[in-house]
Amino acid sequence: MNPHVDVPWILQAAQAAGVNDPAPDDYGVPVSAVARHRAGLFEQPVYDGPYTKAAALVHTLGRCRWLERSNLAVAAATGVMYLEAAGITVKPAREDALALKDLLLDPACTAGKIATLLRSWPTTT
Repeated sequence: MNPHVDVPWILQAAQAAGVNDPAPDDYGVPVSAVARHRAGLFEQPVYDGPYTKAAALVHTLGRCRWLERSNLAVAAATGVMYLEAAGITVKPAREDALALKDLLLDPACTAGKIATLLRSWPTTT
């Protein structure tokens, strides 16, 4: 299943994961994240499958500053929540979260690299 999220869904994730962060500085970033994970070209999805769609969300929300202090936490939480909505329950350990943080801080970070990392996270059945 490949669910499509909307801006209110991302803002709810931000409210849950970005506790005590003030309102977003730039609402264009979650709008862009929604458009990106839904993107299509010649009637084919640009991001095909839940891991790549989650990675597109994480990449946009984590690399573009839109919150005062919780961009990375909200990006990670959004990825986890998206995968859960797609029927994939991941249980990232602290090391997994740190690896995602390090990747998001790397200028060479791409959605493809994030998707590869997300696929390596442990799942539950």
